[in-house]
Amino acid sequence: MKLKATINRLLDKGNVKAIASLTVDDAFAVHGIKIMTGVKGDFVSMPSVKQADGKYRETFHAITAEARQQMNDTVMAAYEQKLAEQNEALDAPEPERGQVME
Repeated sequence: MKLKATINRLLDKGNVKAIASLTVDDAFAVHGIKIMTGVKGDFVSMPSVKQADGKYRETFHAITAEARQQMNDTVMAAYEQKLAEQNEALDAPEPERGQVME
């Protein structure tokens, strides 16, 4: 299965750390995936809807544990890459006034 994850937005509020999308086999796109922080660390939460009984039900999910792990790994790798890029941008020195950047 070919997967590609994109981090659409980094957030700094509550338990939601980022919103992501996932492309499956260049044929399907899943939007609204959340990277969340819990007691045991960060985890991937698939899109879900709240039912009348107050419980949440995933609108997209993997059938096998192997597929779920592959999706989680792909989304988390994209999240870690996005965080690294953000940190690099913050650490980059600002050019001095009048200095030309190459």
